[in-house]
Amino acid sequence: MQYDSTIHFGVERFILMDSITQHDSHALTSEKKFTKAPAYLALEAMAQTGGMHFRKCMGFARHAFLLSVQQVPLPNVSTFSGCGTTKAVQTALTDSTAAYDILFTCGEIELSGSFLFGSTKFGDQFSQGTLATHYSELFQWLQNA
Repeated sequence: MQYDSTIHFGVERFILMDSITQHDSHALTSEKKFTKAPAYLALEAMAQTGGMHFRKCMGFARHAFLLSVQQVPLPNVSTFSGCGTTKAVQTALTDSTAAYDILFTCGEIELSGSFLFGSTKFGDQFSQGTLATHYSELFQWLQNA
């Protein structure tokens, strides 16, 4: 079964995880094959991996978003290719926020930094019926990929 990873605002295949290779209550590791990817997509892959873990921790019952990124210099390349691995390790958790140390590696590229995520209740702007289902199904699909 092929999962439709289209984000319904015109961006196709913007999910920067091909699979979840490991997860538990404190960490999540994902992989993604990149081909001539712009350097900033490494940072986006890191944010998506941490955000996915935070959503899973909340049982997909709240909307998660990135609040801040600290100490992550972009790689000194314009593009990169290969199998990227991202490991997000949760360092703090409250009812509405989570902090992560996240490491991204792909060939010679290695990035690490601290990420802070926030959450809010679903509402008119963020539909629980659409987003909770989307991220829950996406998590299951990535686990089985």
